Amino acid sequence: MVTAETLVQVDAAAVRRWFVELETHPERYQFETHAGLKFTRGNFGEIGARFQTREQFCGLPLTLSFELTGVEDACFRFRLTRPPLPVWGAFTIEEAGEETTALCLAIGGTTRPGTWFLRFPPVRSAVRRQIRSEVEHIKASISLWR
Repeated sequence: MVTAETLVQVDAAAVRRWFVELETHPERYQFETHAGLKFTRGNFGEIGARFQTREQFCGLPLTLSFELTGVEDACFRFRLTRPPLPVWGAFTIEEAGEETTALCLAIGGTTRPGTWFLRFPPVRSAVRRQIRSEVEHIKASISLWR
């Protein structure tokens, strides 16, 4: 599993609201290596919702498709559907003090091949860099949005 975590200076409800509103504000998820989200079915607060991203890994542009597999007050779980790799992800949101929330993005394999794929050093490094950028971008975006 590869993880990235940051502290956001808002309460957990505000962080969750930021995610749920991505369908109407997909531009909130745009930064240097990420062209934002495009919902193809449902929205970020619904199990079964589908969305695409256009990301750059090591300078190579990739279109990735995901499906939300779990939605809870403190967690959004998803799986990669295209390319068809056995990979899952989860955003977790936890109170870390007054007006402070710990935001974590974890990526893991759903099968042994998926786990091995993520352990391959170049892949692990690229995923780690990308998800670190994502949580830092979310932190900055939430601060601007508030």
